[in-house]
Amino acid sequence: MAYPIGIDLGTSNSVACVWKRGQPQCIPVEGGGAILPSALSVTPDGNVLVGSAAKKRAIIEPAGSVLSAKRFMGDGKTTWTIHGKTYTPIQVSALILQRLKEAAVNYLRQPVTEAVITVPAYFDNNQKRDTKLAGEAAGLKVLQLLQEPTAAAISYGQDKGRDQTLMVYDLGGGTFDVSILKVKGNKYDVVAVGGNSHLGGDDFDLQVAELLVSRLKRKPPKDTLDAVLTVLRHKAGEEDIQTTPEIRQACQRLKEKAEAAKLELSESNIAHVELPDVLGTQLDTELTLKDYNALIGPPVQQTIKCVNDTLASARLRASQIDRVILVGGSTRNRLVKQEVTKAVKEPWTSEWVDEAVARGAAIVAAAGSPPEEDSRPIEITFSDVTPFDLGVRASKGSDLDLFEVLIRKNTPIGSSQSNRQFTTRKTNQKTVEIAVFQGNGSHCRENTFIGKFVLTGIPPAPAGEPKVVVELTMDRSDLLSVTATCSTLRSEQKLDVNMVSKEDDRPATAAQADIMFLVDTSGSMSAELVGVKKSGLEFAEKVTNAGVSCRLGVVDFDKPVFRDTYRWEVFGPMPPEQCMGAIKDLKIGRLGGCGCYVGDAGTVPVIEAFAKTFTDNNRLKIGILVSDEVGKDPASIASIVRILQDANVCMHVFGVPGSCHETIAEATGGKFWDIIASRGHVNFSELLDGVAAEITNLALL
Repeated sequence: MAYPIGIDLGTSNSVACVWKRGQPQCIPVEGGGAILPSALSVTPDGNVLVGSAAKKRAIIEPAGSVLSAKRFMGDGKTTWTIHGKTYTPIQVSALILQRLKEAAVNYLRQPVTEAVITVPAYFDNNQKRDTKLAGEAAGLKVLQLLQEPTAAAISYGQDKGRDQTLMVYDLGGGTFDVSILKVKGNKYDVVAVGGNSHLGGDDFDLQVAELLVSRLKRKPPKDTLDAVLTVLRHKAGEEDIQTTPEIRQACQRLKEKAEAAKLELSESNIAHVELPDVLGTQLDTELTLKDYNALIGPPVQQTIKCVNDTLASARLRASQIDRVILVGGSTRNRLVKQEVTKAVKEPWTSEWVDEAVARGAAIVAAAGSPPEEDSRPIEITFSDVTPFDLGVRASKGSDLDLFEVLIRKNTPIGSSQSNRQFTTRKTNQKTVEIAVFQGNGSHCRENTFIGKFVLTGIPPAPAGEPKVVVELTMDRSDLLSVTATCSTLRSEQKLDVNMVSKEDDRPATAAQADIMFLVDTSGSMSAELVGVKKSGLEFAEKVTNAGVSCRLGVVDFDKPVFRDTYRWEVFGPMPPEQCMGAIKDLKIGRLGGCGCYVGDAGTVPVIEAFAKTFTDNNRLKIGILVSDEVGKDPASIASIVRILQDANVCMHVFGVPGSCHETIAEATGGKFWDIIASRGHVNFSELLDGVAAEITNLALL
């Protein structure tokens, strides 16, 4: 028989449970205990330790160890380099999950392949996505991501058979959540959530450690004390601190003593802290409960504010809460119980305070995929809500960074918004960028970037005419999928949030673009060719500084004397500096020197080759034609327009007024500049400035 397991992947500690013989059972993982420290350490010979051994080793080699990796899930930038190998939060979490999986295999004496993994209710999409990826990297099929307070409520209320309104106050090592649920029998519906994914017992430990530093018997030199405090406050992902092994070891010993004092003060009024030799001096002090409460009072009050805000979101008064359930090791702090009692009512603390979340996850896992030995099915239903507003970047007037909400915070998970319409800002706009964010700010830059894609192929039309419909859909794990369609297109484009690039740390980053110059290199074009070579890099920098990451390329074309067929050569697309280096030796007449009549039959193959240089459909396709000679064959002009439109190339043209040059620009959504009128008195770089402005406004809703 197959047993799915439930896992609480915690910041400080992790637990796995399984539903067996009609009840959730904790899986022993270390020395018979169920709690696994969420710690990793790597020895110099490459041996990877996970759990208690890793946590202990972190004291003697903090640089070779990782603690509290959960705090950095989803940020896309944090890494730890240990003995030449780089670890991400996903990889660290996967190793912890793999250790729990191995313990479950040993306990159940059979393979374990499926799990429900819990996440903080206040995790955003990126954090949840990375948690799922960690589970898959550990060799588990993730049946569902379950919000931790919901799991705790299910663990508490299973088969109690009464209707009630519950508040779950979940304060762990690194995260805080509060959820309010309506319970009817074994049906659990979350109505509101709140929290802080960077607040927990780790913060309490830091404050106690800083106090202990101030109480050292003989004060070390100021620069030593400053170095200790800097290391204590250092966060993973920040620039590494250069310091001595002695200071790093002292910091780890101080943090260990701080954690021990915190645990002692959950039951006693005084904690005695002693370190006979640290930083060349002694630590021998007493920490009273009053001292400790003064330290942790501000963060505890932050949690109470979240409690009150969540009550308001649920449109409930404190008196309407039937029971407050405390979950997470940090709720052992007596100040927490005292403040929760004042804000709501006296809370109930589970005997399984550290295991309650994993037990609830095991119940949900068994309900969805029951073991064969249990003939009685587990009857349970539940619904969670999304913790943040979800939406896209939109624009209004000069404000190009508005956060347009499509799904409101506390909307039941599984809902979708499919009827929100947007449109283009510019006439003949060929593309729009769909950039998705999550948060509660009014502007995208205040929120968490989720991902983006470019909807291409919009036929030329007046600004405001095309209708772009954006649909956001959440699955039961609150993971997001996004689709966009245009009223004039048959196809749709979809964002896979599991494939989001980590390079986009700026919420307001615009689309990526390939910009290809198509340059007539016949005898009359000397000034313009020099202008491209001289001003091309400056032009690319202006586009990039405006928020569009671009690659450049050049196709030069010409017709040899006494020949009917054109010749051309392609450079790029490539990074701008590389492109400018590649074309530095281009010269007028090198391919022939005869006229380049864009619009005659001979130039159709040139345009076909030019269109094929745009190979990446996820980037904007921008062409810049530079030519002073015009063909007049209607069939060829029509072919050229069709080729560019089919390839979704927006063509800006420096050309001859009243000719097919203007037709090409208008038909492809580009802009026309009069190359004849500008010669002699307009700097070519000024013309490129105009193109840069057009490009940076092209991909906006």
